[in-house]
Amino acid sequence: MNLPKNNLKNLVRLDNPKTSRMGYLRLDKNENLIPLGQDFIDLVKLKINQDLISTYPEVYSLYQKISDWLAVDLDQIYVSAGSDSAIKAVFEVFVEEGDEVISLHPTYAMYYVYSEMFGANLKKIKYNPDLTLQHDKIIQTITDRTKLICIANPNSPTGTIIQKSNLFEIIEYAQEKDVLVLIDEAYYMYYPETFISEVSSFSNLIVTRSFTKALGLASARLGFAVSNPYIIGCLKKVRPIYEVNSFSILLGKLIIDHENVVMENMKLFNEGKQYLLESLDSIGIKFFNTYANFILIDVGTQERALSIKEELYKRKILINSGYTDIPLDRCIRASISEKKHMQTFVENLNDVLEKMNGTEQ
Repeated sequence: MNLPKNNLKNLVRLDNPKTSRMGYLRLDKNENLIPLGQDFIDLVKLKINQDLISTYPEVYSLYQKISDWLAVDLDQIYVSAGSDSAIKAVFEVFVEEGDEVISLHPTYAMYYVYSEMFGANLKKIKYNPDLTLQHDKIIQTITDRTKLICIANPNSPTGTIIQKSNLFEIIEYAQEKDVLVLIDEAYYMYYPETFISEVSSFSNLIVTRSFTKALGLASARLGFAVSNPYIIGCLKKVRPIYEVNSFSILLGKLIIDHENVVMENMKLFNEGKQYLLESLDSIGIKFFNTYANFILIDVGTQERALSIKEELYKRKILINSGYTDIPLDRCIRASISEKKHMQTFVENLNDVLEKMNGTEQ
């Protein structure tokens, strides 16, 4: 029997869900639930024709669109099937077996997967019980074997950030040590700070972005990395013959051209977020401050968190729970959306909590 590489033998990957999430209020995966609008959908339909379906993808047009949008050169962009494919390319190109990778903990699941997939020794910088983080711990953890630092900013599932001035310290020190720094900006727009304008100033900086979150194109599986031309040239050595498919290219170009739709949705998001935070505060439900499009709500214990998830599921509302790290273990996590979605969530959550508290008394 042919066996996989040694570093893959113990790598366990979960299958995607076998049940449909359609028909539920989907607050479990940090998608953007605010509609892009019928006008945008109609425009997409108009653009789908026989040529689009039967012709190989023409990826260059998306590269050009992103270049103009972000004011970066074409040779500073690597388009990918979701930002996780860009992150995987970084690991594949630069991380060898036995290298050290530094990441926050807990953080985006694929950092753990790719570290194991490519045989890296993952060094975890853990959050404090109040979800604060000493950024200098990242610097102190760098050794001669460190190859890559992965920082999601904002981070998931914590919703926290590292201030830009502190990130500069990390990048500058890492550059002196010839260590790459990947800043994952999947939640950009919810938190407007970006390092894309800095990629030409550092030899070790890579920034990844996604079309999934604020841009609302989760189904397209579309993302990109921005860096200096040398790093991007290295990443392109492992690209598939076509980075993404024609439908993703179409959707990506159209959403860039209609950024006004995104900005209108951001207004609705901010209204929904304000309503949610004020409502939770008014009924005395504890939560952690967030810079992303989701919130961690402290319900006391992991058992209660799991029970609340189950009860809301019965009401056709999907959320997340079941974390093991302190303080996430006692939290539920819910995506933030427009006000009407948040009203449904708050009303049902409050009702579940009241019934649960009555039972416990």
